[in-house]
Amino acid sequence: MLTGGGVTLDGEERSHAVTARQFAVLSILAFTWGCSFLLIRVIVDAGVGPMGMSSLRTLLGGLSLVPFAWHARSGFRQPRSTWLAFAGLGFVNFALPWTLFGVAGSRVPSGVAAIANSTAPLWIALLSVPLLQSERVTGLKALGLGLGFLGIIVLLGDDITHVRGGATLAILLILFATLCYGASAISIRKHLAHVPPLVLASGQLGFAALYLAPLALATGSYTGDWQPNVVLSVLALGALGSGVAVAAYMWLIQETGPVSASVVTYLIPPVGVVVGWAVLDEPMGWNMLGGLACILVGVGFVQGIPVQRVLGRSRPAAVAVPARGE
Repeated sequence: MLTGGGVTLDGEERSHAVTARQFAVLSILAFTWGCSFLLIRVIVDAGVGPMGMSSLRTLLGGLSLVPFAWHARSGFRQPRSTWLAFAGLGFVNFALPWTLFGVAGSRVPSGVAAIANSTAPLWIALLSVPLLQSERVTGLKALGLGLGFLGIIVLLGDDITHVRGGATLAILLILFATLCYGASAISIRKHLAHVPPLVLASGQLGFAALYLAPLALATGSYTGDWQPNVVLSVLALGALGSGVAVAAYMWLIQETGPVSASVVTYLIPPVGVVVGWAVLDEPMGWNMLGGLACILVGVGFVQGIPVQRVLGRSRPAAVAVPARGE
């Protein structure tokens, strides 16, 4: 991803060059969501149930958006079909995958969860071909997706051959959760591109909270050892990672398309692995550097970084299309 003049992208994305603003949002999202796997591990290790964790995420995330939603309240005047779409996405894009991450969070290291999460762009690229004709994945973009997947394998290193039992199931649950993310991103781009990002995020979070709260209460999922570090983890995971960051990601999808926006998940694994190593003393081997290199090169190819610029040869910059609101 480039700042400044920007680069052009395939298909419909070609009209939206990557701006400095979009690059900044992408970087902040990568750090915020990279740390979220650590926060999930802290919460579930304290005895809070997966459904309770995901319920608090949606509730706090939604509440953090209320002041912004009030100022944009006119955007909530949407037809019934849009609200029905919010109801469906609230389950598929939030309630279900976030609960699955809570289940998996107690069975695998937070760094492994961050790595498995980065498969979302692969699902999106595969679904984009039949569902979004404008989302063509060819040439360097296809190579970039392949390198990103290779980076995931390199990051796992020898650990991939030592995964057994509950850890295997946990990784499969995360992969299914990322499939939910991919399908939701395609649906948003295809059917809800007209909806303001803040309305989009708030609507989904609201429905997800309605689904999860009664179930969490009924199953006693809110119980746990509520030490100060657990309370702070819930607040950070909910208000920041599950509220403001979600709205920013919805904006990024609408500005750059789901394939390009979802590349944020390629940047999450290095953050997740490093934070897990630094805070929870999780192992981090030599494969971290190799995986990081593959991922960053893959991101560059998917985002269309000109080879001539990388090699130091000049090339006319593409004309950047300002993001809405700039």
